[in-house]
Amino acid sequence: MPTVLQAIVESNTLSGLLERMDLSKACLDIVSKRIPLSLHTSIAAGPLTDGEWCILISNASAVAKLKQLEPIMLAAIQANGIQVQSIRFKRHYCE
Repeated sequence: MPTVLQAIVESNTLSGLLERMDLSKACLDIVSKRIPLSLHTSIAAGPLTDGEWCILISNASAVAKLKQLEPIMLAAIQANGIQVQSIRFKRHYCE
């Protein structure tokens, strides 16, 4: 009987989803190095779809600050070879 991971890898749809999840996490890791430590607990990786990465943010003041840092974050993601053309900021309760 195949494991769940084997089933995911063997399914084109699920493996594509897993790849996008991994890229989204990579984007979060990249931007985390370029934002103030105080904002780290306010953010989470959101979906990555059609060249747009969504960052989930738990409070409005963090949204405002991160929007100011968008050019730096986008340049860093692109410099790491990830094909992202824009970042969407979504107010969301992160855990």
